[in-house]
Amino acid sequence: MKHPFGLIPSLLASGLVVVALSGCAQNPATGGTTFTGGLSQAQEIQIGQKNHAKIIKEFGGEYGTPALKRYVNGIGQLLAKTSERPDLKFTFTLLNSNVVNAFATPGGYVYITRGLMALADNEAQIASVLAHEIGHITALHHAQRHGQSLLANIGLAAAGILGGRHAAEIGQLGAVTLLQGFSRDNEYEADGLGMRYLSRVGFDPVSMADFLAKLRANSRLNAVLRGESADKVDQFNYLATHPAPVARVKRALALARQKNVKNPVTARGVYLSKLDGLLYGSDSKEGFIRGRDFLHPKLRFAYSVPEGFHLMNSRKAVYAFGPNKARIILDRASKPAGGSMEYYLSRVWGAKMRLRDLETLRVNGLEAATATTQMRTNSGVFDARLTAFKFNTQTIYRMIFLTAGADTNRLANGLRRTTYSFRRIDAAEAIRLRPLVLRIITVQRGDTIESLAHRMPYDDNKLKRFEILNGISRKDQLRPGQKLKIVSTN
Repeated sequence: MKHPFGLIPSLLASGLVVVALSGCAQNPATGGTTFTGGLSQAQEIQIGQKNHAKIIKEFGGEYGTPALKRYVNGIGQLLAKTSERPDLKFTFTLLNSNVVNAFATPGGYVYITRGLMALADNEAQIASVLAHEIGHITALHHAQRHGQSLLANIGLAAAGILGGRHAAEIGQLGAVTLLQGFSRDNEYEADGLGMRYLSRVGFDPVSMADFLAKLRANSRLNAVLRGESADKVDQFNYLATHPAPVARVKRALALARQKNVKNPVTARGVYLSKLDGLLYGSDSKEGFIRGRDFLHPKLRFAYSVPEGFHLMNSRKAVYAFGPNKARIILDRASKPAGGSMEYYLSRVWGAKMRLRDLETLRVNGLEAATATTQMRTNSGVFDARLTAFKFNTQTIYRMIFLTAGADTNRLANGLRRTTYSFRRIDAAEAIRLRPLVLRIITVQRGDTIESLAHRMPYDDNKLKRFEILNGISRKDQLRPGQKLKIVSTN
């Protein structure tokens, strides 16, 4: 006898045909047809509006003086008016994040971070980023992804894999999806459209290729600081939403050479004047990295990592990358637990681990506990030491030390010193801590790239950091009166 539900796949297949016929829209940027799953402009705007506040919160809030915000918005609005969707209300937001990134969401919402703005050398480069993001919106890339997701979900339903609550969610475009990367074809198309908008305004189209090259160089440096191969960046999306392998840089340069822009604008002087005093790196809410020291003036703690380790901060944890993929990870327990630190370590945090050598400690007046185990990571199996510090009745800080077996004994003393370096910061020390800022300096006679780089407040890679920040090479000759960026503590 035929199964009573045997008609469902064929009905869904018929529905798929209906969706395919009714869910297409003319692409305003290309003139072709794009399958959007029926997502209308009104729905795009609704999605963008719904997630706008969430995105701002996730990236540390908005950043900048009213004048700086108007400056970024002015560039974006000028470019948007030249696009194929000039009647769409675009919103350009500068985010308080040191991560170098930019992205767009449906309905005309474009975001760039202060970290990206600090890396750019001129107005044309920042315009190239905004123009690229406008390209994603005008080419309906979000709606296209929505349509592809809809087709995939219908296919799963037809196969009997998807049902119930999940079937009811078909067609929804959530906040997580909004920040996912686009396909290579989408990125290339957005580059081409961005180049179109840059040229229409009169910006130098080569600026897009220049900035993609800067992004790649910055990512390669960060890979080295993490103890990875610099060449590894071409295998991964080093920006959350924008892969930029060397092929994309070359393609953008070829596209730029096809554009005929008379007297192209870069506006470097104007742009650099906007950057003087820009917050660089983490702000006081996230804590500061000073060489091998991490200091948090708001949460009032500090610690140091061994020589050869490089600190990197994020919103959820502080990482230190060492030799042979050694790691130190510090975070805060999501829920405080009563009892001793030994109890917390063995019964809460490490409850599902095979702990060894459990012991209690006293670290600069703080109750602590430590134990060893092994952990499997994406890079293999590592020896692990877990240490928990009771900071107060509501706060527990946790450190994980990961080392390859062959390195555990060799690194043990340095990691032990890190454990015992964890301490409170008093009010006087917290007040003295200041964030790093960008300063625009004027090259004086006798200045060299090496001498200026030496002024940067870093323990390592000063010259490389300075070169990438300014888009120059140590082979370049500086000119008296030339304006450059430098990272400063005041």
